[in-house]
Amino acid sequence: MPKSYELKLREAEERRRKPKQQEDEIYTAIEGKSQKIMLGFDHPESLQFEMQLTWVEDTWTVEQLHDHLMSEVLRLDAEYRRKPLQGNYSQKYVWFDRFVLRPRIHGRELTLQDYGIEPGFRVKVSPFYQSEMMWGQPWPFDPSKERPKDQIHPAEDPDLLLRLDKGGTGLSTRVFFFPWLGGSSSAYIPVVQKMSKDIACYALDMPGRGQREDAEGYPTGLFAIKVIAMTLAKEMRRGSNFIFAHSQGSHFAYYVTKLLRSNYNVNVKALFVSNFAVPNSSVQADLSTLKRRQELCVPLRIFTHLVKGGWGCDPKMAYKSHMGYQAYQSQELWPVARSLIIDHWITKDFPLPGAEEALHCPIVAFYGKEDAAVSLSDVQRWEYLSSDPDTFQVIKMEGGHMWFQNSSTRCEALATELGRLVRRF
Repeated sequence: MPKSYELKLREAEERRRKPKQQEDEIYTAIEGKSQKIMLGFDHPESLQFEMQLTWVEDTWTVEQLHDHLMSEVLRLDAEYRRKPLQGNYSQKYVWFDRFVLRPRIHGRELTLQDYGIEPGFRVKVSPFYQSEMMWGQPWPFDPSKERPKDQIHPAEDPDLLLRLDKGGTGLSTRVFFFPWLGGSSSAYIPVVQKMSKDIACYALDMPGRGQREDAEGYPTGLFAIKVIAMTLAKEMRRGSNFIFAHSQGSHFAYYVTKLLRSNYNVNVKALFVSNFAVPNSSVQADLSTLKRRQELCVPLRIFTHLVKGGWGCDPKMAYKSHMGYQAYQSQELWPVARSLIIDHWITKDFPLPGAEEALHCPIVAFYGKEDAAVSLSDVQRWEYLSSDPDTFQVIKMEGGHMWFQNSSTRCEALATELGRLVRRF
């Protein structure tokens, strides 16, 4: 018998005697089908119970997950006869990958599947080093820092408004700068340095970035608008007040301007917007499929959309290696990534009711002519929201979506135009 044939017979006999073991299937989320997965979690108030394991369903909502985790924490406390929990966990915040899982979008409950959470991942029910901070969150190791339960509603933020110029205290003309998606107040310093010395310049120093890394963030866009309006109303009671807002900040400026007039009887002299479409052009998030929901909820997909869409996002934010390394999680990029994630979520409420209503102040728009994300026709539609369409104009500038950032020449050009417009109105 040829050896090759004998070898084949032996292999056939081996296969007959020892059936092939089935390999463990790799987990894949299936829409509409619930699967059990094992998650890691930490006790919020004891380092002795880190990396506990528990079984959960991948179709659970954020609140269901929080309830289950807290029941596991209470079970551990009872088993080991620990003291009662000190922190306030009533807001049901759950942290994953250092950001907070938002419970819903436009009334739809989000699930673990939507966030791409898989077996072996780790979640927390309290904040930790470099994580996103939230309004009314627990402070397990220092409960005195917690916001009281009766102060959970929107309130004035004493650290929100930051003055950037070095002028005197008696200036009656003021310009308030609204940041863009992931932007910080310091990004406007080069512009303010070129502004006229008789104009006071303020910027919104939003939580979760810069010097306010540990400040409580706002859970929704409407919540943020109410806080901003409360804070600005106190400063805008006197003098002539103008607002400049770039990119996504334009929508916040629009809603805040409306709220200032309706709730606080404060009128803005003029609104200056830059490189963004009108508020009622915002399209509600498509939540029809699991893929669409993951595009809204998974950070890497969020950054990929911003990079490919021409929004001026650092391309490194969307990098993932074949070994699973994601650049946005690095020490270098995480501070920017965190602020982008925060602002991404607080814009998901838009458009708010009444987004098509005209303001009671004139509007002037700026436009970087090389913008790949926003068209000139989109910016021109701000004319219909101005109280005086005859005074509306689009000032075209050189550059793309972030046309004045990192360019001293364009920052000076913006400062010059703002000074001219302030004198005009």
